[in-house]
Amino acid sequence: MKLYQRIKTKPEDFVVEEVPAIEIGNEGKFNVYVLKKSNVSTIEAIRLIAKFTKIPLKEIGFAGLKDKFAVTTQYLTIPESYNLEDFCVKLTEKGWTKAENLQHGNETGFCVKRIGKSKIPLSIGDLKGNKFTVVIRNLEKELRERFYKNLEIVKNFGMPNYFGEQRFGSVKGRDDFVMRYILKGDYEGALKSYFLGKGNIEFWGDWRKLYRTLSPKLEEYEKDLVKGLMRGLSPEKAFRILPKNVRLMFNFAFQSFLWNEYLREYIEEKYLFKRIRFINDWKLSFFLDVYDPDYLSQLEIPFTAHEHHPQDYLLRKVISKVQRRYGIRREWFDKEVAGIKVMTDGLRKAVVNPQNFKIVEKTKEKITVKFYLPAGSYATILLRFLLKV
Repeated sequence: MKLYQRIKTKPEDFVVEEVPAIEIGNEGKFNVYVLKKSNVSTIEAIRLIAKFTKIPLKEIGFAGLKDKFAVTTQYLTIPESYNLEDFCVKLTEKGWTKAENLQHGNETGFCVKRIGKSKIPLSIGDLKGNKFTVVIRNLEKELRERFYKNLEIVKNFGMPNYFGEQRFGSVKGRDDFVMRYILKGDYEGALKSYFLGKGNIEFWGDWRKLYRTLSPKLEEYEKDLVKGLMRGLSPEKAFRILPKNVRLMFNFAFQSFLWNEYLREYIEEKYLFKRIRFINDWKLSFFLDVYDPDYLSQLEIPFTAHEHHPQDYLLRKVISKVQRRYGIRREWFDKEVAGIKVMTDGLRKAVVNPQNFKIVEKTKEKITVKFYLPAGSYATILLRFLLKV
């Protein structure tokens, strides 16, 4: 049985509450709103807010992306010059419509409510972490025993800090990263890869027919991109029509995949491990025992290692091995492409320790757990570790 047949059978089985990093009070030039949503992505909710209120997308600040198939709470900032009243939006047979209220979990949509002010706007990363309440279902005896055994491993050593599947929404296949095409200057290939998940692209090159075919499923900026191709724009110039945050997500997805591979290889080289299937037939490996927990708890893994040079010989070896495998070239590091800077370096902790982990309810069929994870760590990774599915 797959992971999502156990943890996300209903949106209300997966509840996420953001812990913001900004100070919310009674003063400031930005109004702060709570966005509570159900079965809709953060990006889609924000686009709909902009559509219904005529507030430019760039004026709506948010700290991070929350799961789509879940009930999530997060924060938005909007300049006080925009007088936004509280409202809800839900998906009906007639499409997205405004509503007075929403039954979170049972209906698809979101509500926006003002709660105070901030002196600064929110931007990506402005959160301390997230609180989770998760219902795990279909727990037969063997899986329940595995859950408790793996929970002890997590308590003793933490969990590998892999990027979760939410990071890879733009990837349509095992190696089909939009960024890989861009890095090689193949913008037409990048666009093909991007539109592959939108519908039938066999009319590639006949832009008018492609537009008619895909139009019902496209966002406004995607329609603008195809219209640009219809006007004769080159694939590169058309690609730049995509919002900057979307272009950046292509880079984040590729670098996150490589980072996951560094960590997986490092664990497999050093510890007793179990390898499991991830999305797109990728693999993740989880340690079963750690002989140097203090060292591992402090270990940070770079994204490219061209600025942050690891002292750990094994880590250097693993990074070189992965980069050779995927044909990474040094001239790509810090490269400016499509109006964004890509393949930048940075550090990310190899392991993270879930905080305040509690089993709040258990029956023969299910267990309900609560826990807190710092910003950038994924509850789905923890649950994969606990359940090993």
